[in-house]
Amino acid sequence: MKFKNTAISLPSNTYAGESYAEYMTPALLKPKGIVERGLVTPIQGFKDKVALLGADAALVIKDSSATFVAQSGGLTRNEKSLQLVKYELQLQTDYDALRTTWEATELGAGSFADYLGTPRLSNFYLENIIAPKLGGVNEQLYLLGKARVNYGGSTATGITADYDGILGQLEAGSDVQKYKLSAVPTATQALTAIATGTAGAATVTVTDGTKIQVGNLLTITAANQGQQIGGTTIVGQTVTVASINGEVVTVNEAITGATDSTSGVIQFVNKFNVIDVLMFVYNTIPQVVKDMEGTRVLVSAEIVDAYRIVNGEAGTGAGGYFREDYFQSTGIPFLGLVIEKMPLWLPNTVAVWNPTNVFVGFDLMSDDVNVEVLYLGQTTGDRVFRAINSMKSGTQYKYGAEILYIRPLA
Repeated sequence: MKFKNTAISLPSNTYAGESYAEYMTPALLKPKGIVERGLVTPIQGFKDKVALLGADAALVIKDSSATFVAQSGGLTRNEKSLQLVKYELQLQTDYDALRTTWEATELGAGSFADYLGTPRLSNFYLENIIAPKLGGVNEQLYLLGKARVNYGGSTATGITADYDGILGQLEAGSDVQKYKLSAVPTATQALTAIATGTAGAATVTVTDGTKIQVGNLLTITAANQGQQIGGTTIVGQTVTVASINGEVVTVNEAITGATDSTSGVIQFVNKFNVIDVLMFVYNTIPQVVKDMEGTRVLVSAEIVDAYRIVNGEAGTGAGGYFREDYFQSTGIPFLGLVIEKMPLWLPNTVAVWNPTNVFVGFDLMSDDVNVEVLYLGQTTGDRVFRAINSMKSGTQYKYGAEILYIRPLA
């Protein structure tokens, strides 16, 4: 994973005679991660790969006997391998943009000092902007794999090795219990048109606009023409509802293509069907996992939002919109289970697992925030800073039959 060379840029000179580096606002804050929330089992302290071992034995109960006769069959074992992938952050920056701005009062005397910034600014830039963002990139990498990393515009496509992430491994796993979201009738609609247009002008014509709300995320799982979003086929992509006029839904994404689609399918979860979806989830969870302490129902953010709205609307004058257990950031109750909101998740997607069955491996867990900074001015004469971080991580699950995965799919 490599970030392009960059420099701090300010839209205009705002020199005010004072220096306030501490008020430079981070673009993104690192979300509380899956390890911190206890949603997976972390394994650290190895360099390449580790075997996840399993053991079982079938028991034969039979008539009592004065003599011992061993049953046939004994201990059986199996294993999966958790392989670490090594990748790096290589970021170069300078502070030339601050020479004539509000930070100029902190620059040292002499023109060479114009490129040095200040230790305070450098530390803030590293600790409050780069490290949190890197942590978010890694979090998305663990969950979604390298192809889907888009945290704050960052990417991980520079990693050569395969890295599917947990959800990618569940999708590929033949032993995982997988269902399409369309198995819930209220979570799918046919569409009769997708009109090419710019962001805020492109439209999708649905079957029943009364069941769609502004802000809903609609995953397009079928379309009969070769339209695209961002240069990639529209099938499998998610659009955000900007406005609704009858059955015509305007979306926030630009849709391209020479020919408009005249048929297709959308799948979605909102306040109108969230209980249907969660009941389907509840009924399909493997029973052994449903009753196991620590099992979590991990859902995309819009599903939690819809569930909270439904619970709020169900309040009967007792302050339903303020019931703490339904509106806390983690550990939201549902029929004796716990729902976890996953901000870096795939839209309209649900997975159920016990943390003892899903693993994230590291050389060191702290690698994602350990950044080394070098100033090249004293060696090469280039008055720039380089931030370097080398990381290893990998993901794996053990027993697919004990994992449930539901997602929008044609």
